[in-house]
Amino acid sequence: MDVPAELSKLVTGYYNEIFAQYEEQLVPVVEAVNAINATQIEIKFNKAIDKDTVLESNGDVKVNAVSLRSLDGLAGVTLKGQFSADGKTLTVTSSAVLEKRYDIEVKNVKTTKGQAVEKFTKLITVAADTTAPTIVSTTKLSAGNVKVSFSEPIKSLGNVSYKLANGTVVAGTGNGVTHDFVAGAKEVTFTLGSDIAAGREVIATFIGAQDQAGNLLTPNPATVSMVKGNPDGVAPTVSSITQTGATTFAVKFSEELSEKPVIEIDGVAVATAKIAKDNNDPTVYVVTADAALDGVKTIGVKSITDLSGENGTDMTRVVTFVKETAAPKAISSTVVTDATNKKEYLEIAFDKDVNLTVATVAISGSYIKGFVTNSIADGDVAPSAVSYKTSPDKKVVRVDLATLLGGKNVKGATYSLNLTFAGVASASGVAAEAAKTSFVRGEDGTAANTDLVGVSNVEQGDDNNKVEVTFDKPVDGASATTVANYRIDGAVVESVTLKPVAGGSQVAVLNLKANSNGFTGTRNINIANVKALGSNKVMDPYFINNVSLNENVAPTVTSAKLIATDKVVLTFSEAITDGAAEDFEVLVGGKSQALAEKIDVGAATATTTVTVTIDQATADKLSKGLSFKALDTLDVVDAAGNKLSVPSNISISN
Repeated sequence: MDVPAELSKLVTGYYNEIFAQYEEQLVPVVEAVNAINATQIEIKFNKAIDKDTVLESNGDVKVNAVSLRSLDGLAGVTLKGQFSADGKTLTVTSSAVLEKRYDIEVKNVKTTKGQAVEKFTKLITVAADTTAPTIVSTTKLSAGNVKVSFSEPIKSLGNVSYKLANGTVVAGTGNGVTHDFVAGAKEVTFTLGSDIAAGREVIATFIGAQDQAGNLLTPNPATVSMVKGNPDGVAPTVSSITQTGATTFAVKFSEELSEKPVIEIDGVAVATAKIAKDNNDPTVYVVTADAALDGVKTIGVKSITDLSGENGTDMTRVVTFVKETAAPKAISSTVVTDATNKKEYLEIAFDKDVNLTVATVAISGSYIKGFVTNSIADGDVAPSAVSYKTSPDKKVVRVDLATLLGGKNVKGATYSLNLTFAGVASASGVAAEAAKTSFVRGEDGTAANTDLVGVSNVEQGDDNNKVEVTFDKPVDGASATTVANYRIDGAVVESVTLKPVAGGSQVAVLNLKANSNGFTGTRNINIANVKALGSNKVMDPYFINNVSLNENVAPTVTSAKLIATDKVVLTFSEAITDGAAEDFEVLVGGKSQALAEKIDVGAATATTTVTVTIDQATADKLSKGLSFKALDTLDVVDAAGNKLSVPSNISISN
C-alpha cells in the first residue's frame, strides 16, 4: 500500500470537510461584481445559487433578481445569464453595449439549499471596450463538427471563406461548410458537409469579425484549421417514438445526429421548423404535428446521419396516438406591470399549452372599495381579448386589466372574479375550464417613449473632411452630437453637427479631424447610443463596411524656388491638378504690389512640380523678398479632391 498517498487522501478529505462546514456557516452574499467586456458582467457569490431564482427557463435574467440601471435607462435591453459549473459565478450578458456607470442590484436570490442571499447594490463603471477579440481555441466535437471559441461575444463574423489545404475553394453553404453563429455568441460550431472527404483539411479565413463593441478580430484576417474525420462504423437507429402532447411526439435516436432528420406522418413530411432538438437530450427530436394526434399513424424517419458522418437506414413505424380529452385548467393568476407600456395585466397560467382562436375572457363577481361590496353581473363588461404573454410559451396568457374591468375599473379596489374563456382550447380542441381570480387593482402608468432611430444612409459629405449620416427620424441632439457614438476605422471624428429635420429624417454631419484619414477605401463604420427625439431608448448598434471614403490629407507646398528672374518652381507634397482660376498673389516684402500680380498654377495633369511665370524680379524686389499668398479662388487639389493647404504665405528662395 502507498501509505503517503493514502495519508494525503485522508488529509485532503479532512480539510474539504472542514471547509464545507465553514462554508455552511457563511451568510450567503455577493462577493464581487466585475465587467469583463463590452456586454458581460460577472457576479460572484460565496455559495452555490439556485438558478431558478435568477433565470427564466429561456435563460433570461429575472427582472426581480438582477437589475442593471444607467442614468438614461436600459429600456429594451435583454439580459441573459449563465452559471458556472459550481453555481457560484453568474455571467450576465447584455443585448446592448455597456459603456458608462450603472447601478447593479441583486435581490430575491436563494442558494441551492434555500438560503436567502443578502440584497446587494453597487455602482459600477464599465470602461469602453477597446480590446480586440481573438480566437482562443478550436475543438473537434465530432468527425464533421468543429467548435471555434472566441475570447468574448462576437457581434459579426465578418466574411468567412473556406479552402482546402491545396487551395481549392469550398462553398460556405449547402454541403460545404456551414455554421450556427448568432450575434452575441462566444462559440461557433462549424459543420463540414458531404462535399468534404474524410481526412481533408479545411482552412477557414475570418476577415472583419467584430466583438460587440465593434473591435476587429486580431489578427485580421485570422485563420483556423479544421479536419474532416472518418465515419465511426456504427449507424444511428431510432430507439423510440413517444407521444408527448396533443400534437407532439418525441423521436429518440441511438446517438446524436449531425442535423435534423426528415419526419413524415402518414407519408406527409413535417416542416423542418416543427422538428426541434430537445434542450436536455441531444439524441431526442420533438415533432409538432399540424393537427391533434389521434389513432394509428405511420411515422417515417429518413435522412439520419450521426456526428461522424455514418448514415442510418430510413425506417417507418406504426404508432397509436391517444387524443387528449382533458380541458386546460388555470393553475395560477398574477397581476403584473408591463415594463414597456406600464399597463397592468392579469396573467393566467394553464396546466398545458393552449391555442388561441379569437380568444376572449368574460368576467362576473364583485369588488370591494371603501368597505362597500359592488357586484359585477354577467354582461356588465364586454369580453376582453386574450393574448399569449410571450412566444413560444403557450401556457401563459394575459389580458389588459383596464379593458378586462371596463366600467368597473376602480383604483385600489379588491376584486374577486369568475373568468369564462372563449376561443381558448387545448391543442386537441378541448375548451378551457372557467376559473376564479382575486387581486387588488393598482393603476396604469405612462408608457415610456421607446422609439428606436435607425440609420438609412451613410455617405461622403460635401468634402473629404465630412461624413453624412442620415437617420430615419428626428434625433435627440445630445446623443446624436456625442463624438464617442461614432467610430470610423482609420479616421478621427472631431465633432458632430446636425442639419435641420427634413422630410421626417435628420442628417448628422461627422466632421473629421484634418489630415486624420490617410487612405481612400471602404471602412468599418460603427454608430451606437443615438436616441430618437423624445425617446429614452438608444438605437440598435449599426455597422456598415461598404462605404468608401476619400482620404483627407491636404497637399502642401514643400518648396518654392526661383530658377530664373521670372520663373519659380513649386514642389508639392503629392501629385496635384489645378483648375482655371487664379491661385496666388505675388508679394514683395510681404505686401501687394502697386498693380496686384496674380498667377495660376496651371497644372492640367497630375504632377508634383510646376514651373510658374512671374513678373521680372528686379534687384530691389529680391532684396525685399518674394512670397506667394493664397487667393480665395485657389483651386489646386490632389487626386482625392483635397484642396491645397496654405496656412501661411509661401517664401520663394533664390
